[in-house]
Amino acid sequence: MHHLHAHLALSQGWTDSIGLLFTFAVLMPAIATVCIVVAMVSGRGDKTQDSKNVGRWGRASSPDSE
Repeated sequence: MHHLHAHLALSQGWTDSIGLLFTFAVLMPAIATVCIVVAMVSGRGDKTQDSKNVGRWGRASSPDSE
């Protein structure tokens, strides 16, 4: 009976370890990737907005344009 209890405790430890492994090996990189993609898309949107505002703010992308 005592052996069964030890096995149960071991499997509980494995469950915790797998949970932590999943959290840090799968969940965190996924969240980081989502944040990076959102930042890239947001930055791209800002860039197109900037090129629309180039005339107003005087930041021309090429020197020969007005």
